[in-house]
Amino acid sequence: MSRFLNDIRKPTEQAGCFTRRCALAILIAEVGSAALASPTLAQVTIPRPGTPLRSSILDALRPSVAAEIGGDIEFAVSEIRVLHDWAYVSARPQRPGGKPIDWRATKFRKDWEDDAMSDLVLALLRRQGDGWKVVEYAIGPTDVAWEEWIKPYGIPRRLFIDE
Repeated sequence: MSRFLNDIRKPTEQAGCFTRRCALAILIAEVGSAALASPTLAQVTIPRPGTPLRSSILDALRPSVAAEIGGDIEFAVSEIRVLHDWAYVSARPQRPGGKPIDWRATKFRKDWEDDAMSDLVLALLRRQGDGWKVVEYAIGPTDVAWEEWIKPYGIPRRLFIDE
């Protein structure tokens, strides 16, 4: 890419461009194709409620969380963000119909009573074939659990927050 930056400043026949406008067009094309190929430059998608993408992510997460909490659950979603084959979810589990979880009736009772947990679930999922697989999740985090997921999986921070 630096070759094209030099071409913009001083066009040469070497790059096949004889004008700055041509060199700039090549630079834009190269940066654009890099953005499509690079997760660090790609766009984060936020799937809307009711979309198949959002439903498939939540459907993949639900069994893991329900097994930990016990009983049927649904999610009140705070955020779902997708970047290539990765998805991040921040949500509050609840009973069907919107009834809150009684954390004192779960294995998290002591942490809940000691005010040592939140009522959130944070999760990292990865697309596999036509579906999603839970890679990491945290129930009741009191800190940004996803911070520990960035390095091991090589995920850009912007999957989790706007930068």
